[in-house]
Amino acid sequence: MTESSAAAVTNSGGTTADPRRWAALAVIAAAQLLVVLDASVVNIALPSAQQALGMSDVAKQWVVTGYSLAFGGLLLLGGRMADLHGRKRMFIGGLVGFAVASAVGGLAENTATLLTARAAQGAFAAFLAPAGLALLVTTFTDPGERGRAFGIFGAAVGTGGVVGMVLGGVLTDLGSWRWCLLINVPVVAVIVIAALKLLGESKISGPVRYDLPGTLTATFGVGSLIYGISLAVESGWDSPWTISFIALGIVLLIAFVLIEKRSKAPMMPLRIVRDRVRGTGYAVVFLIGGALYAFYLFLTYYLQVVQDYSPLRTGLAFVPIGVGIFIGSMVAGRLLGKMSAKGVVLTGLGAGVLGIGWLGLLQPDTGFWTVVMPAQLIVGLGIGAALTTVMKLTLDGVDHNDAGVASALTNAMREIGGAVGISALNVVAISVTAASGVIDDSSLTDGYAVAFVVSAAVLAVAALLTAFAAKSAEQV
Repeated sequence: MTESSAAAVTNSGGTTADPRRWAALAVIAAAQLLVVLDASVVNIALPSAQQALGMSDVAKQWVVTGYSLAFGGLLLLGGRMADLHGRKRMFIGGLVGFAVASAVGGLAENTATLLTARAAQGAFAAFLAPAGLALLVTTFTDPGERGRAFGIFGAAVGTGGVVGMVLGGVLTDLGSWRWCLLINVPVVAVIVIAALKLLGESKISGPVRYDLPGTLTATFGVGSLIYGISLAVESGWDSPWTISFIALGIVLLIAFVLIEKRSKAPMMPLRIVRDRVRGTGYAVVFLIGGALYAFYLFLTYYLQVVQDYSPLRTGLAFVPIGVGIFIGSMVAGRLLGKMSAKGVVLTGLGAGVLGIGWLGLLQPDTGFWTVVMPAQLIVGLGIGAALTTVMKLTLDGVDHNDAGVASALTNAMREIGGAVGISALNVVAISVTAASGVIDDSSLTDGYAVAFVVSAAVLAVAALLTAFAAKSAEQV
């Protein structure tokens, strides 16, 4: 499936393996880090960009939402195109497009140009991300090596958001908000050069056939769902527009499933999600995304609004969870050869529940080093281990012809879960704060604390799914 001009070596499974696979993994992980990083790197730079371009508050929100909407809406299409036309080709094409969009955004002189560039970044990321993950799956065929490879990949995914916040603060403070986008250009150039030399091509054998009805319903269904959820943050869950877009998204996704049942060349073969272990894994990824994205949001609010942290100090304050995720992901990659995946996931989710639940005790004067830092470290260790393992489970055993779309579904579930988590828990935090009748540091902290407790409960539900919905203790 994967072509390489280098001499092959034999892995423990008795099949040939590309001797450059670990270097190729570094390229894939670096690209994934860039995709995740860029979703958060502009957050801290937004106030400066808003002032420089004269953006309204609504337009400012679309700098973030536009990226997420394009990324989430086009993921399944990007994954299927990688399967059909070649994962390496889509990976490199996505990188080049991402760099061009970054350059346009970094040089933008008005709001419309910046918003268009951010949406283009998300669109190209939707073709890049599933292609990279599919290349990992097709490159590492040995179970032991694949576990370690997913550990490294999971570290890149998990730490990307934290690196983005720190980098955004540094670049904005020392230079300009524009560098949060322009820095992608030289980084992508290095990754593309390495990818051309190190990655082998893989794709579906046989004729290329498109499922146009499935493509349209999946793309617009996921896009409408994410957009509707994002509207809930501003307009509330009872807003007619929120309800309409969410309902439309659900209807389109139901139509998508019905179309895929009958299609001779389905965009997403339903066999991918019918497997009980894999289906459970996608649900757990959704729940982890919801809890983790909300965790980042409310801790940022607490540090900046209640404790008056500067943007740069806020970014640096998230280093502990980044370190925890990195260590947890790497340890999980090693543990998968020594204990069951189910044990790794449950241990990781248990640590996540403990760490996020601990922040339910927050007070306006809670110390960073005594509570916030150790809680972050525990959350990072747990989520790093659990998410890395679950991502591997969602792709283990997938037919190589379906690797791209299966990878895209993993990314889509995390993205949709994050959108739902932020919107739903934002309602919880606002309701608790409003119930006090006074908006001050104490009532705001109470709202954030309850949101953390609910986030911990979401992870507990993920743990229950892991424990009871798997085929056997050996498989999950």
